[in-house]
Amino acid sequence: MKKVLLWFAAGLLIAGIGCNTQSEKGEFKIEGHLSNAPVGPVVLEELTLDNVKVVDSTTVKDASGKFTLKGSVPEQGLYRVVFPNNKFILLSLDAGTMKIEGDLNKPDEMKFSGSEATTELQQFMKDISAQSIVLTEEMRRLDSLHGTMPDSLFQPQVAAFQQKEKDFENGFFILADKTKNPANAVFALSQVRNGEEFMAHKQVLTNLTTRFPKNTLVKSMTSKIAELEKAGATSDAGSADADTPSGMKVGEVAKDFTLPDVSGKNVSLSSFKGKFVLVDFWASWCGPCRQENPNVVSVYNQFKNKNFTVLGVSLDKSKDKWLQAIKDDGLTWTHVSDLKQWDAAVVSLYGINAIPTNMLLDPQGKIIAIGLRGPALEAKLKEVIK
Repeated sequence: MKKVLLWFAAGLLIAGIGCNTQSEKGEFKIEGHLSNAPVGPVVLEELTLDNVKVVDSTTVKDASGKFTLKGSVPEQGLYRVVFPNNKFILLSLDAGTMKIEGDLNKPDEMKFSGSEATTELQQFMKDISAQSIVLTEEMRRLDSLHGTMPDSLFQPQVAAFQQKEKDFENGFFILADKTKNPANAVFALSQVRNGEEFMAHKQVLTNLTTRFPKNTLVKSMTSKIAELEKAGATSDAGSADADTPSGMKVGEVAKDFTLPDVSGKNVSLSSFKGKFVLVDFWASWCGPCRQENPNVVSVYNQFKNKNFTVLGVSLDKSKDKWLQAIKDDGLTWTHVSDLKQWDAAVVSLYGINAIPTNMLLDPQGKIIAIGLRGPALEAKLKEVIK
């Protein structure tokens, strides 16, 4: 969706908070007891469509993995508990007390008490993660069959896959329409990648506004969608790939560009030839980008010694905020930006209409994948880097 900052990708680490649904004001307390939680600072952050805000912090002091976070919430919202190793737990937070128990390395086996909202969010995340993995495998199977059989046999399989994709996306609207929790509804809608489909389901957003008229997340999403519609941004959203930047095409050599790095030295994309390169378009002010950063950090650490690197291309305007985000998120690769936000040269060069987005280049500089997020990024790297 054009320049609309929506959230997240399947495969995030999940947990929960709060004992009440709807939007109850009051105090909260999170009691964590997680094995494999690293010793060091633990931070609770509030997530909005535009920003990430620190709410509370504490410290895991020993191998017991115990920590407590406290504070107050004006209404139900989305939060995350972030650990020093960049792993985090996603929360649908209300007032009340909850406990998180289990192994930080085994999110699917964590146990939560005191949070109906997060139990729902956890199950939803598990479901979309599992479905996205199945769809990714199906897409790879179709890619391998392309050109090996007559179109009369191949095209029906493509049509069936496209219907599965549509059903998968419809699940976001279904959850948003039935949930009692406004934060979960906004989270579900934030998964939608096709602007045309979003507008086709406007009644879901209307219903959400009627059911939760005072919730800040709901009002923020409603406002952004209204801006999108007013700008006529859906006029170019004629296919399921409308959110793919128009200047990125798999199989083509990526267009070269030169931008200053954090020290002001010019760096060209072509200077990375000879390596697999993930060109990551992001910004410090982009909540979804900051949410995806731990996934990028994880794959970078896993593959950086295997002829792979990342080039961060920021659509920031403030250099100070850009540099602080790089430091805070532990992004140790090369970063470049002309600090012109949506007027940046790369925006028009690649037809970028939303962030985060990325493209994976092979050692010859050819684009081999676009828009890899969450587990899909790791899976693709394991496929191409032996």
